[in-house]
Amino acid sequence: MNPADLASFYEVAVCKGIRRASERLDIAPSALSKHIKRLEGELGIKLLDRSSRGVVLTPAGEVCLHYAEEVLHGQRRMLAELEALKGLRNGHVKLYSTEGQIEFVTQTVAGFQQRYPGVTFEIVVAGTETTLAAVTSGDADLGLAFTPTPHDAIECALRISAPLEAVMAPTHELARRKSISLREMLNHRTALPASDFGIRRLIDSICAGERLRVAPAMVTNSIAAMKNYARNQGGITILSHMSIHHELDAGDLVSIPLSHPILGKTCVDVCVLGRRRLPQAVSAYLQHMRKQVRTLYGQDGGGR
Repeated sequence: MNPADLASFYEVAVCKGIRRASERLDIAPSALSKHIKRLEGELGIKLLDRSSRGVVLTPAGEVCLHYAEEVLHGQRRMLAELEALKGLRNGHVKLYSTEGQIEFVTQTVAGFQQRYPGVTFEIVVAGTETTLAAVTSGDADLGLAFTPTPHDAIECALRISAPLEAVMAPTHELARRKSISLREMLNHRTALPASDFGIRRLIDSICAGERLRVAPAMVTNSIAAMKNYARNQGGITILSHMSIHHELDAGDLVSIPLSHPILGKTCVDVCVLGRRRLPQAVSAYLQHMRKQVRTLYGQDGGGR
């Protein structure tokens, strides 16, 4: 089987159209069509149905796409590992992360590249579900997700305890408390994340079960906006130390533990595709991340 034929079929199937795939690959549509016809001829079965709206996979095409994904991902892993054998002079890590962990991610990436300057990174900020989907599909090498639900295809390579706390300006009337309840926090002006954030889904679930009223003064899809709201004395927000350690060190914000037991057990998982052998650059970065968790948070991290 010609690798170019398989790669052409894969791009056309993913793009759902020959023209879009040709633009992505910078190959003439006629050349792509020849690759696919040759593959169909070799296999003796039709893989694509063409229409004015694009292409649709036949049942045989669905089988072939699954196989093509495994082959092409295997090729990329092989090339990455061969590059790694050169002593990590080269390598690439693609990482998805929820926004609250970006400060930690960029800090660890910068430290890692001081030792391995030839390793490049691509970092995508996304919600938990998108992050898990990217890891499952092989689009991401690693995914940092806040308290993700269990997933059969995903393993936790590193778990970081990240309890949620009430965050406010040092001048707030509750800033000297040792702990506060969720009910008490919600009785003050609060800034909460949008409903698609893991933090918000958790809060809404608890409040529904305990019949607490949620009426935030501000809702946003930006962690930075939540921090600035609290720092500028707008009210209280709810975040973990991973999102605010610079502001805590600078004295711009304070964090007060929340007495609710569920909110004190939240975590961030560094997720990988189960049973996948990680490229050396990814494995080396994961080990560096584990060391930073011990240094910054005094945690072992566990996981794979």
